[in-house]
Amino acid sequence: MGYTHYWRRNKKVPLETMGLILEDFLKTLPELKKHIDLAGGDGFNEPILSLDEITFNGRTKCGHEKLELGITWPSENAGGVAVPFQENVSDGSWFAGATLQKRMCGGDCSHETFYFPRIQPKDSHTIDKISYIDKDGNTVYNDPAVVGLCFEFCKTAFKPYDLAVITFLIIAKCHLKDSIFVSSDGRDSHWFDGKMLCQVVLGYGLEFFIDTTTGYLTRKEVGVYEKTQGGN
Repeated sequence: MGYTHYWRRNKKVPLETMGLILEDFLKTLPELKKHIDLAGGDGFNEPILSLDEITFNGRTKCGHEKLELGITWPSENAGGVAVPFQENVSDGSWFAGATLQKRMCGGDCSHETFYFPRIQPKDSHTIDKISYIDKDGNTVYNDPAVVGLCFEFCKTAFKPYDLAVITFLIIAKCHLKDSIFVSSDGRDSHWFDGKMLCQVVLGYGLEFFIDTTTGYLTRKEVGVYEKTQGGN
């Protein structure tokens, strides 16, 4: 339960492609560090940023104001990262906690680990059927395009490191193209900050959008953005 991003991908990412993804993500770190203190997957130590895996989280002992926010969720037009001790951007609630106008934490910037290995572990969940029966007895249909792909997700609760997660997923989508399917609990507007950060630093980003028909992060096929740096 909680605000989540999802992706379905091939078991192996080619080494060269992983290198391009890593290179671009490293370029975004100086900008991300203006807003976020990234930690290792457990919320402590440092992120793993290598050709074998990208693993990070927000920092558990972030030093931010302790607030009772529950499990947070973005409000309809939420965006940006709140300035610690200067902004309390809670503006309502959903059944599990506060809704937020900007990304913030309640004294713990960590949530679920973001983990993107070049080669998925053997025990990774694979989407192997077109349909299945859910716990309520309903038939759920998978998109045929994702059958055979590994399924992963990261619940960020719209904490500050959410910006790093969407930035990485935009970069991964740019380089992996149709071999990764990215979706989200968020609206396209909730991805704007990541798209803009990529655009400013990498020369691509604004051409991506959450398609309301498919639910996937999609790249516009025509238009001026096709000629931006990194467009291929």
